[in-house]
Amino acid sequence: MTSQQEQIYNTEDNISSGSISQENKIADTSAQDAFNTWTRFMDIVKLNVSDLKLNTWFKPIKPKSLTGSTLTISVPSQDYYEMIISRFGDIVTRAIRSILGNEGKIVYEIDPRTTFSQEPELIDTPPPVSSVQQTAAFNPDFYRPGITAVQVTPEGSPEFTQKCFLNPDYTFENFVKGKNNEFATAAAISIANKPGAQYNPLMLYGGVGLGKTHLMQAIGNHVKGINPAMKVMYVSGPEFTTNFVQSIRTNRAHEFERYYKSLDLLIVDDIQFLEGKESTQDSFFQIFNSLYQLKKQIVLSCDKPPHQLEGLEERLITRFQWGLTVDIQAPDLETRIAILNKKCEKEGFNVPYEVLEFIALNIKDNIRSLEGCLKSLLFDAELSKMPINIDMAKRSVIKFGGIKNRKQNIDISTIIAAVAKYFNIDESLLRLKSKQQEIVHARHTAMYLSKELTSSSLQTIGAHFGGRNHATVIHACKCIEEVINTDHSFKDKLEQIKEMLLT
Repeated sequence: MTSQQEQIYNTEDNISSGSISQENKIADTSAQDAFNTWTRFMDIVKLNVSDLKLNTWFKPIKPKSLTGSTLTISVPSQDYYEMIISRFGDIVTRAIRSILGNEGKIVYEIDPRTTFSQEPELIDTPPPVSSVQQTAAFNPDFYRPGITAVQVTPEGSPEFTQKCFLNPDYTFENFVKGKNNEFATAAAISIANKPGAQYNPLMLYGGVGLGKTHLMQAIGNHVKGINPAMKVMYVSGPEFTTNFVQSIRTNRAHEFERYYKSLDLLIVDDIQFLEGKESTQDSFFQIFNSLYQLKKQIVLSCDKPPHQLEGLEERLITRFQWGLTVDIQAPDLETRIAILNKKCEKEGFNVPYEVLEFIALNIKDNIRSLEGCLKSLLFDAELSKMPINIDMAKRSVIKFGGIKNRKQNIDISTIIAAVAKYFNIDESLLRLKSKQQEIVHARHTAMYLSKELTSSSLQTIGAHFGGRNHATVIHACKCIEEVINTDHSFKDKLEQIKEMLLT
């Protein structure tokens, strides 16, 4: 994807009022066109990324102007746009070209003067309070991108403003129960109905992307649904640490602890991130003890059983084991298919069962990858306007590592045949010394793929192309690398040839 960074600090003096008016009209039109384009762009992107990634990386971006087929957007820093390019470059390129055509591109304008606020419409402005009230209840600047910040003013404490940062989509109704999580689900529902009465604390552990966060937040959403006045807080281990450090820097550590001790339900995700942070652990120890003694519910998660956590104080580990510790395992085939089917129903897509089964058979260990693969498939179908089938699913599965590249199953002759078929050229022409540009380009492509997808030496590769030497193969590979860096459409063609070879 073509990208550019600009910093605009120019001012012009002595411009006539008529010129200013005309320029303002042009600017307004360009800004409106940019907004409309960005809205269509976001509609496409959200089909292929998770809500968390969408809110974290795309919602903060501001469309600035649209000139021809170039959309200018504003981002807060160089690191920010580089992260977007590295993570979502292919998605962004395809989305913008689907709107503005093959010449469509995005220009990144770096504007460090702007502080981006993600989804401000979800955060209610707290009522004005006196300075005395503000110091009486600690209200840290917690923020979790893309998570609804629910404001509650409990009876008897009108000055208390509380944000619980629960994702409204994470509910028990949206959670797919299977053999891998049935015990954890039962415990979570029991706790949600009677918080603090039993299983305190609840510790969920398991690998990445197995549904721990969903189940934990479902508890919080259920509790809030039954009693909106309940003070609920969801926070990750890294966020808790960051906010604790900030409270120390501002001499508000006691207010920080007092805030957490006032909660009815505390949910801490990825508690293992407190490892090695002694001061943070000590603060959490005090909070834990206070909430436990008051019979307030505590829900925790980590990536391994508590006794395997290294760098955590023994007194914390023993307290984590006071209640109920439950593991969540990787879902079985039936559960994976059910997850995909439920996702399709929610998004309003009709995907053939055999396609869902194919994805579930190849993406086994991670629900996030499973759903990501499905979103990628839906995105491809949306752009191509083609019916969803197994071949289309294979392309999405490959992107998520479901079908591994096995070099030993691919030989140079197979690559030559695939490249010739793709470019509609006779195989024999790739072995001749023809200097016709189309044939040279196809030959270079076949040599490049032979080097990338096989373990053959350069000399062996050259021998398959009419007895050429290793220097010729090196030159061919460099030529293709230059084309990849300058022509993103060719990169897509290269991926298509790979998919032909790997499927």
